Amino acid sequence: MKRIAKTTLIVLGLIGVCAVVYLHIFSAGFVGFDDDIHVYANPFLNPPTLDNVAKLWQQSYERLYVPLAYTIFAAIARFAQVPAHLDGSLGRTVSLAPVAFHVASIAFHIANTLLCFLLVRRLTRRAMAALFATLVFALHPLQMESVGWISELRGLSGGFFALTALYALVLSRGSSDATPGKSRVLLAASALFVMGAMLCKPSAMVLPLVALAIDRTVLGTPWRRALAAASMWAACALPFAWMTRSIQATSAAGESLWWQRPFVAGDALAFYLFKTFVPIDLCVDYGRTPRWVMSHAWGTLAWTVPVGLLVVCYRNRQRRPITWLGVLMFVTFLLPTLGLVPFTYQAYSTVADRYAYLALIGLGLMLADAVDYVRPQRVVVGVVSVALVALAALSFNQSRYWRSSLEFLHHTIDVNPDAAFAYHNLGDQELVNGSYAAALADYQTCLKHDATLFKTYVMVAEVYALLNQPAEAEAVLVRSRKTPGLTADGMGANDYARLGNLLMKLHQPDRALWALSTAAEMDPSSPKYACDVANALSAVGQLDRAEAAFRSCISRLQPNDPAVLDNLKKAERLKAERLKAERPIESQGR
Repeated sequence: MKRIAKTTLIVLGLIGVCAVVYLHIFSAGFVGFDDDIHVYANPFLNPPTLDNVAKLWQQSYERLYVPLAYTIFAAIARFAQVPAHLDGSLGRTVSLAPVAFHVASIAFHIANTLLCFLLVRRLTRRAMAALFATLVFALHPLQMESVGWISELRGLSGGFFALTALYALVLSRGSSDATPGKSRVLLAASALFVMGAMLCKPSAMVLPLVALAIDRTVLGTPWRRALAAASMWAACALPFAWMTRSIQATSAAGESLWWQRPFVAGDALAFYLFKTFVPIDLCVDYGRTPRWVMSHAWGTLAWTVPVGLLVVCYRNRQRRPITWLGVLMFVTFLLPTLGLVPFTYQAYSTVADRYAYLALIGLGLMLADAVDYVRPQRVVVGVVSVALVALAALSFNQSRYWRSSLEFLHHTIDVNPDAAFAYHNLGDQELVNGSYAAALADYQTCLKHDATLFKTYVMVAEVYALLNQPAEAEAVLVRSRKTPGLTADGMGANDYARLGNLLMKLHQPDRALWALSTAAEMDPSSPKYACDVANALSAVGQLDRAEAAFRSCISRLQPNDPAVLDNLKKAERLKAERLKAERPIESQGR
């Protein structure tokens, strides 16, 4: 009875601490980085219908196949719908309220915190050690990105299924002798949870290795049984990992030579080690691309620190199995994003706070084991308690930068002045708010830091067009075509539509038709994009196709739109005039 009361008190305490530390997040907004793609401008969430959710299970979206995560987004979106309004901080019209998503993020993090406590207590068999490890996981400032960024609800939900799978595995090992039937059920359930984790976040592919480490280092499971469980998990994870790999493309900015990748991975590990102990100056884009790492001499030496610590822990693995497990979990959870295999985000940075979300369980295990190992224990417990309070204070302070998109972007630039995306997104907000000069300055600063972003050239040209400077707008587009390494990364349907409408204003309907058709192909459900294509077809003289496109818009998409009806009548009139002009020529020929 006393143990149940103690556990209840610990659980309530963990919930309360998380609620206080992440207090700012409850009232935070969307941010100008990926939240549009994944949430408030995601065509499958606006509206979140069953048909749209079914499509997410049938196809990839934005080069990701994470349908379970998007299903969770859709479920939240059902409660988050509000009248469409302009969000000045984003510079976009939104019809979803961020509060529901933030509440869900914090709820998932609290659930993961409790699962972490249950898992670590099973592994260490010590409630105090489990509490210390869990508090590190719950409160570390590196977790703020995962909790504060709505888009990373994918990682939080993936973490929930991953931790549930690991806990089910540990429970199955504890009941294997007494109740073998229960053990098999738990093991089968753990495999399903692995699939759930993969359907939320593909980096969960390392779970079989984590399971193997737990089985062998702490539970003492024989190799045969440990490998059987790991193989079953791998069979569940690898098909989804292969699918993700096949649909994701790596930008040239994130590529590296095969011999450079171990050095990039070593630098990433050294970076995470540093940030776990000195968690300051955190942001979403550190700019540590493979090219940046290899351009510094120390980039080839950073690996010595993590490898040296790894060797020391390996040599003491028999005496300190919990510490060794913590090291293995820390490295293994980071493994998919160390750069040994190139991945999409390396165009921005190999390292990111959110990649360390589950890895921090390993750090917590190491700290908890040290508390039991070092003497005098009372002093150590006091030092660790002070450190945990400091972590909580740093996290509370870090949460301020996620309250609005403007705070988020300005903080990113403060930490990393070379973060090109932040200048671009600031420009978007200035543009919507009517500050054309400020928007132009932000876009041009973005191109100074990254001259290969086609999306930014389009926006610079659009600002010039709004300033009634069409010659400058055309010059920018010409310059973009001459820029080596130009990339369309980040170009969505809305961006191609912008480009197409801009080209229409510049009296280039042929080029506009390509851009507008691309937008319509990316979002075939949009009536606006379909009607833009019809207008472009009419402008290039393809009147039969234009008439058919306008009729499609009227019958299927916009039956009562007066602008569409007027454009249809205009296309019909032009077609009639062309036929009338052709008839005398045909009569003369006869």
